Amino acid sequence: MNDEQLIAALRNRDAAAVEQMVNTHGDRLLRSAFLLCRSETEAQDIVQDTLVEAIRSIHRFQGRSAIYTWLHSILLNIARHHHRKQRRMVYDNDLAATEVPAPAPSQSPADADAAAAGLHTALQRLSDPHREVVILRYYEDMKIHEIARHLGVSTGTVKSRLHYAVKEMQALLPAELNLFCGDGTKEMQIQ
Repeated sequence: MNDEQLIAALRNRDAAAVEQMVNTHGDRLLRSAFLLCRSETEAQDIVQDTLVEAIRSIHRFQGRSAIYTWLHSILLNIARHHHRKQRRMVYDNDLAATEVPAPAPSQSPADADAAAAGLHTALQRLSDPHREVVILRYYEDMKIHEIARHLGVSTGTVKSRLHYAVKEMQALLPAELNLFCGDGTKEMQIQ
């Protein structure tokens, strides 16, 4: 099914179309959601809410963008709402005492898991607007003008956010994991 056929089938509440939408776009949405939030469980909830909202509001899809772009817009709105709701939570001392800190990443810079954990931790420390542009640019491979249109901001704003986000990532990542610096990784610096 092409995009037009998929939209028409979704509007007719075709279960096969829903399944195709999930199979085609679900993994990519989950990756973005995971990068935007702090846990796989939260990411799964956000993706599920995204897909439910997409099905519920399919009549509003006007075809001015690709289906994935529309789904990702819904995902961003749900993730933002989720983060706002979490910030309003009030923790009491008993609850804070029961929280388990995240395990420290492995000390081996060659270990891919440590690199992924370090990158994920640094990404989570960025502000929401900076994290969004980094994810859309480097993980979703969107162009600057596409990001601007997707977020409803100017291209200058996207460039500015990317500039400051990359600068912050340079400061947050250890040198051996820092792919954002001009010299690359330590191995590249040695050569």
